[in-house]
Amino acid sequence: MVADTKIGDAAGEAQAYRTVLDLVHLSSVGNSDHEQAILQILGRVKTHFELPRVAVCQIAPDRYSVEYLLDDTGRYKVGDAPELAGSWCQQVVDRNQTVMASRIADQVADAYPGLSANGPQIYAGARILVDGRLHGTLTVTADEAVEKRFDDDDRNVLETAAALVGHHVSLLRAESRFDLAVRGSSVGLWEWNVADDSVYWAPRCFEIVGLDPVEHTPDVSDFTELQHPDDREAQAAAIRQHLKHGTPYQIEHRIRHRDGHYVWVHSRGQAVWNRAGVPQRIAGSIEDITERKRVEEAWHRSEERHELAVRGTGVGVWDWDVGSGVVYWSEQLKRILAPDLPEPELSIEAFAARIHDDDRERVLGALQRHLAHEGEYRAEYRSCRPDGSFIWVHTRGQAVWNENGEPVRMAGSCHDITERKEYEVRLAEQAEELLRTNRELEQYASIASHDLQEPLRKINSFGELLLRDYADRLDERGHLLVDRMVDGAQRLRALIQDLLSYSRSSNDDMKIVEVGLADLVARVSSDFELAIAETDATITCENDVVLRGDEMLLRQLFNNLIGNSLKYRGDAPPHVRIAATRTDDEARWHLTVRDNGIGFAPRYAERVFDMFKRLHPRDAYPGTGIGLALCQRVVERHDGRIWVESEPGVGCCFHIELPLSPVEAHPAALSGSETGDGR
Repeated sequence: MVADTKIGDAAGEAQAYRTVLDLVHLSSVGNSDHEQAILQILGRVKTHFELPRVAVCQIAPDRYSVEYLLDDTGRYKVGDAPELAGSWCQQVVDRNQTVMASRIADQVADAYPGLSANGPQIYAGARILVDGRLHGTLTVTADEAVEKRFDDDDRNVLETAAALVGHHVSLLRAESRFDLAVRGSSVGLWEWNVADDSVYWAPRCFEIVGLDPVEHTPDVSDFTELQHPDDREAQAAAIRQHLKHGTPYQIEHRIRHRDGHYVWVHSRGQAVWNRAGVPQRIAGSIEDITERKRVEEAWHRSEERHELAVRGTGVGVWDWDVGSGVVYWSEQLKRILAPDLPEPELSIEAFAARIHDDDRERVLGALQRHLAHEGEYRAEYRSCRPDGSFIWVHTRGQAVWNENGEPVRMAGSCHDITERKEYEVRLAEQAEELLRTNRELEQYASIASHDLQEPLRKINSFGELLLRDYADRLDERGHLLVDRMVDGAQRLRALIQDLLSYSRSSNDDMKIVEVGLADLVARVSSDFELAIAETDATITCENDVVLRGDEMLLRQLFNNLIGNSLKYRGDAPPHVRIAATRTDDEARWHLTVRDNGIGFAPRYAERVFDMFKRLHPRDAYPGTGIGLALCQRVVERHDGRIWVESEPGVGCCFHIELPLSPVEAHPAALSGSETGDGR
C-alpha cells in the first residue's frame, strides 16, 4: 500500500527546513558548473532521505534513461535506459504529480496498477520541468523493503530539489546552444573577475593571438602587455570609463600575435556592479577584424591619399552595401567599366550585366563563395562595352560580416589589365613561334652536322693516306703539318658530335620511365670495356634503386661522369663508386659518383660546368669541354641539381639530386643554355 502521509514532528520539520535551505544554497553559490551543482543537489537529497540511490531520469516515449546517479549498490549506471512501461517513472508521468510510496506486504499493487514487481521496494519521485515541459524525474529509491514513511516535509524537499535540478538543466541547455553559436562564429569570449583579477579566455581567444592554452594562463596584465603600444592608453581608458561611469565598452585595437605581428580586434564588454556600485566582473568578446581593417586601410589610402596615383595606374575602387544592394564606384572605376555612361547605374546587377557571358558564372560564383566564407574573392574577366568590344579587368575584394556571420559590406578594387593580357597573348604566340624555330634549328643542326662530318671524314682519310703513301717524301715539317691537319679534323668532328648531343639533351621531348641504377651503371660500364681493361679500373654500384627519368638522357649523364673518371685518373688504377640515398625530406634521390682521380682545386667547382671550359691542356687530356655542361642540362631537365666537390690528388665526388616521384616531361628548352661543362 501507499505509505500514509503524516505531519512530521518539530524535529522532522526543522530537518526538512534545513535541507531546503541547503539545496537553495548549493544551487545559488558557485553554480557556474551546472553539472557539479546537480550532483551536489543529489548528494544532499540522498543524505536527507537516507536511502541508497538517488537519480535524475530523462523521460523518452517508451524508455527513461539515467542522466545523473548516486548509487551505493552499483546496480545501475549512468546511461542505462530501462523500459518506461511498468516503472515507477511511468506512475509519475501518468499521474502528473509526485509519487512517494513503499512496498509493504505487496499491498502497493492495488494503488499502482501495472507496476512491475521487479522495481524498487521504496520509491519517491518528483517531476523535473525544463522550460515548462516535462524533462524527467528526480527519484530516491531502495531495492529492499524497509519500514519507511514519507511525510509532507519529505515531499517539499523532493519537489524543491527537482525544481532546482530543472533550473540547472535549463541553464546547461542554454549554455550548450550558446557554445555552438559561438563556435560557429569568429568571436572569442572572455571574462575578468575584478575582485580577484582572475581572467577566463574561450578557445577562440587563444586562436586569435596564437597562444597555447596549455602553455599560457590568461592574466589581467594581458589587457595591457598584449596591446599595441599606440593603443594601450585608449583601450585602458575605455575600460576605466565603462567601470566608473557605465559608458559602453566597445573599441577597435591591436593585440600582439605569438609570431610577433599584430592582429586587429573589435572588443566589447559589459560589467556587473554590486549594490554599492563596485564592479564585480566584466565579460565580453573579441573578434578578429584584421582583414576588414586591411580593406578599410586600402580604401582610405586609395580614396584620400593616393587618388592621383591610382588614376595613373588604372585602378578603380568600389564599396558594396550588401543589404541595400547599392554599390559605390570611384570615378576611376566609372572610367574603367562604364566610360560610355555619364552616370552609370550603381548596383550589383549593373556590375554583373557588364561581365562577358563566358565569364559571368565563374566571377559571380567566386563572389558568392567569398560571401559564404569559402575563400578569397579575386578574378580576371572581360567587361563588355556597348559597341561589342571588351576590356580585361582584374578585381578583388573583401567582405565584412556581422556577428551572425552575414555579409553586410564588401569593398575592393578593379584594375584594367587589357594591355597585360594582350602582352600575354603575344608572348604565348612568340613562345610557340620560338619553339617551332628551335625545332627547325635542331633539324638544321642535325643536317648540318651530317654535312660537315662528311668533308671532315675525307680530310681525315686523305691525311692518313698521305702519311701512309707519301711518308718517305715528306720532311719533318710536312709530317707535322699533316698530323695537325688530321688532329684538327678529328677534334672538329668530336666537337660537332658533342654539340649535337647537347642540343638533343636540351630540346628532345622526354619519355619518363623507371630506370634501375645498377642496370644503368652496368650498361654504361660495358661502353668503356676496353678503357676499363687497359687501366685496370673498377666501377661499383653500391646500392640499387629505381630512378624516374628519360633513359637515354640518364645514360648520357652517367656516360660522361664515368668517362671523366677514367680519363682524369691518377697513378693508381681508377676506382669509381656510385651510391644512392634519400634526401632528408624523403622527396629526392641523392646520387654520388666518386673517383680517386687527379681532382682539381675547389675554386673551380662551378667553372667545370661552363661550356667549353677546360682546366687542363688539350694535348694532356683530349675533349671538347662540353661533357659536364651536358650533364648539368640533363639533371636540370629532370628538375634536379648537380654539384661537385674535389681536391687535387684526392679525386672528385659529383652530387646529383633527382625527384623521387615521377616528373612530368620537362618541356624542351626554347634556347640553348649559355653555360656548359668540362674539366
